[in-house]
Amino acid sequence: MLKHKVSSSTGKLGVTLVRGVVEGGNCLFHKIDQENDLGIDGIVELIRNEEPLNKQFAVQVKTGESYFDTAKQECVFPVDNHYAYWNGYPLSVYGIVVVPSLKKAFWVDIKRYFKGHPNCTVIRFSATEANTFNDGYFTSIFVPTIVKEVPDIPLKKALTLLRSHHEDELLLGMVVLFRRFCNKRETWDAFVEYFISHAADKIPGMLIYFFAHVPWHGDIWGFGEQLTEETRTYVRGKFASLGKTGLIKLLSMVDEENMIARGTIGQSVEAIVSSLPNCVTLLSEVLKDKTLPLFIREVAGIIFAIHKPQESIHFFQDMAENGSWYMAEMAAHIKESGELNPYM
Repeated sequence: MLKHKVSSSTGKLGVTLVRGVVEGGNCLFHKIDQENDLGIDGIVELIRNEEPLNKQFAVQVKTGESYFDTAKQECVFPVDNHYAYWNGYPLSVYGIVVVPSLKKAFWVDIKRYFKGHPNCTVIRFSATEANTFNDGYFTSIFVPTIVKEVPDIPLKKALTLLRSHHEDELLLGMVVLFRRFCNKRETWDAFVEYFISHAADKIPGMLIYFFAHVPWHGDIWGFGEQLTEETRTYVRGKFASLGKTGLIKLLSMVDEENMIARGTIGQSVEAIVSSLPNCVTLLSEVLKDKTLPLFIREVAGIIFAIHKPQESIHFFQDMAENGSWYMAEMAAHIKESGELNPYM
């Protein structure tokens, strides 16, 4: 007896949903017939304001409850023997999981995932608002992400995303807040509150880079809306209220291998710390506090030496006596040159 498998209808429903979202955004969905399907269900061509964006990408759609882990709120996308095919495909490849019971779909950049998980057999990714694939999010989040633009999200929504426990949602909120609402006080209130309320290892380096836009430094690439002087003054006041505790947290975020050098998070930290009105006093307090880890005092010493090179020598010598070969070299350098410039 001839049978029409349920899985065949389910798969078609998924592709139909994806096609509907794409075409609902006035973009083109070029379906690949099943007999020609080697692991790609369709090619999407992006259109905006009735004009092509000259951007195409491939999609592979998986539909059904078996592709969604309810307990972990996670999509499970099998790779099987498609790794080499997708990885070598001439276009970007996006996997889309359609979950019928939720009436939702979620997307993942397959090639990007492969870079972090080489030779994986299964792609696992969280189902969040940042990668939801539906009519509303297609034009406001998905397309801007694809073409490397800032997603179009309202301020209130971006603030909510910043408080998310999902990394991709909070990063989305953080980027939108800074790139679209950099002169809103609500943005900086939320950023500083996030910094205060999270441990250093839970704070994205991106936030410190955004903070560094207030004092600025030579390796910041500025684009989009610029910070007004009124905003800078307001944020400097927020920074000044962080005190010694906030300073120690900033210093702890410096990369121990690269320390303070051009193009590092240390450069952003130094720019922020150096902009504090009581910078030298606070750094001196840290340097004198021998209960702190030696690394924290080393970083504080370097920034202190930028401002007060001669006064830093005795701090460096003290740390050298406590096992810091690095500070011994810094002390010798200052004695010879009379200054310390970590960016030369």
